[in-house]
Amino acid sequence: MLVSLHIRDFALIDRADIGFAPGLNVLTGETGAGKSIVIDALQAVLGGRVRSDLVRSGCDSACIEAVFRIRDESPLAQTLRDMDLLDPDEPDTLLLRRDVLAGGRSRCRINGHPATVGQLGAVGAHLVDIHGQHEHQTLLRPQEQLKLLDGYGGPAVLELARRFEAAWMRLGAARRELAALLDSERERARRIDLVQFQLAEIDQARLVPGEEEELERRRRRLAQLERLRAETTRLIRSLHEGDGTAPAAADVLADGARALSSLVELEPELAEAARLLETAEVHVREAAALLRRVAENLEADPAELDEVEARLAVLSGLKRKYGSTVQEILAFAEQLRAELAALLSSETRSSQLRAEQAALEQEAGRLAGELSRARAEAARRLEDAVARELEGLSMGPGRFVVHVDQEPHPEGIPVGDRRLAATASGVDRVEFYLSANPGEEPRPLARVASGGELSRVALAIKRVLAEVDAVPTLVFDEVDAGIGGRTAQAVAQRLRSVAGQRQVICVTHLAQIATMADHHLNIRKCAGDGRTTVEVIPLLGQQRVEEIARMLAGVLTERTMENARELLRLAQETRPAS
Repeated sequence: MLVSLHIRDFALIDRADIGFAPGLNVLTGETGAGKSIVIDALQAVLGGRVRSDLVRSGCDSACIEAVFRIRDESPLAQTLRDMDLLDPDEPDTLLLRRDVLAGGRSRCRINGHPATVGQLGAVGAHLVDIHGQHEHQTLLRPQEQLKLLDGYGGPAVLELARRFEAAWMRLGAARRELAALLDSERERARRIDLVQFQLAEIDQARLVPGEEEELERRRRRLAQLERLRAETTRLIRSLHEGDGTAPAAADVLADGARALSSLVELEPELAEAARLLETAEVHVREAAALLRRVAENLEADPAELDEVEARLAVLSGLKRKYGSTVQEILAFAEQLRAELAALLSSETRSSQLRAEQAALEQEAGRLAGELSRARAEAARRLEDAVARELEGLSMGPGRFVVHVDQEPHPEGIPVGDRRLAATASGVDRVEFYLSANPGEEPRPLARVASGGELSRVALAIKRVLAEVDAVPTLVFDEVDAGIGGRTAQAVAQRLRSVAGQRQVICVTHLAQIATMADHHLNIRKCAGDGRTTVEVIPLLGQQRVEEIARMLAGVLTERTMENARELLRLAQETRPAS
């Protein structure tokens, strides 16, 4: 429930700290005193639209803060806890704040944490329901009317609605996946052709890891084959055969070894040198033999170089398209194989999805039919209950009708022998109709109800739905427009009845309603220092008697004061039990 409302520099309000109580809270005051400003401020802090010209003249910004008491086990508390917006030290307290800047922008906070206007509105929808002559009348929205009907239908209807929504979500997912598959069928076929071509091109090359490095080595060798042959021939002659102008290196070493051997007796230290020359001769002759074997294998084969060049050209072409190395090309080929398998399997998935969609349509259609029948039965009961309430609110002998109908659609879900348009809430379109005057056909509530009538219809519905409506605070603005006498007393009684189960805040001009209040607030304009301000004053005792007297007669006399005291006494005696 709403505990307090702090308003600063908003419209004519300089500063106001307003406390609210459980039960029925009434706001009274002269016409034009500023009662609607308080409601506008409350609407603003709940995320509603607000004009920048509502910032008090001469101020940079307006500030509205609202403190709510919430139940720790409520869905809202759990949502705030999941969003890490609940104060762990005071989990039953919720602080909403909105600063409206003169330029039109807003800054919002939830329990001190920055928030958007949308988040503020989403939270506010769980806290307060406002009914009056403003655009925020939720009762006029068919979707809200559907929620009210489901709530009135009770757990059975709500469970059917939940089950249908779950089936609808599953059906939507299957439909989207199938549509994506079908929309991309042509593109899928093109992609299959491309992937198959690329795979064939890579597979035909029969790539081997490390192949490119070996080919490069072979190409370098083949390109230098003539040089290899010339150099090996020259070295064979130099080392072993000689060229006619100079002896071979092996012969020179052999001659040196023999010469030194003959001198060993004269100089023993030459023995080691002779041995080394003999060893060198052996190595040189072995090197020459190895070179000869190599030279014999250096036969030119022009076709081999062409083959190597052609193979390297194939690899180069593949590298331009599929990867910078053979390893990358082979890895890309594996990716293509996986993609091709997925593309080819999508045909099977399409068949599966068609079967799944058909089964889900049947399930959703069956649940939608059950939900429609349950709603139709709840609608008849709601009509009767609201009609009984409206009879005592000067709204009879008009008619209140709950229209539950469906719209055929060729792509809808099958319900019975028809296909019907559907949303996550079912196939039903629910709208409240009203005939405020005898002889008139019922028409949509938004088109026929005046502000006062709408508030009284809302009051009747809220009283009927008091057991199932989860919003803890109800605001009725101008619920008493155009009524008086017994009707005023009936409205007062019903407001008090609803306030037994919900916090009710009511802006009223009727003394009968004001006398029923648990908490009475007076709104008044004050002039001073050349400016007009609005004050909000809680009334008790004699002050409250005087305000009731003013509401009754407009003047304070002993007789009007006595009438006011009598009304307050009767209100205490006749008010329904909370």
